[in-house]
Amino acid sequence: MTVVFYGRVIEHTGGEKSYVPKVQDSALTVRELLDELGSHYGESFETFIHGDETCLILVNGNGITQTGGLDSPIVSGDKVEILPFVDAG
Repeated sequence: MTVVFYGRVIEHTGGEKSYVPKVQDSALTVRELLDELGSHYGESFETFIHGDETCLILVNGNGITQTGGLDSPIVSGDKVEILPFVDAG
């Protein structure tokens, strides 16, 4: 699987635009992946993802609100995209 970051999320990944988890042969949930990303990128990423900022998370182009939320399964070959929510207001 590959995780792709967009917009302001990249500010919290040290400038990295993508991430490939080390373990590719087992299924994860989005929640477990976010925990791994938090461990990898540190407190800034964790605060951004779990704080007041809202992000849109897509798995293979589908929003996780349609596929089980944070418990949505992801497997090898999936593409996970994390985008900051844009407020046009």
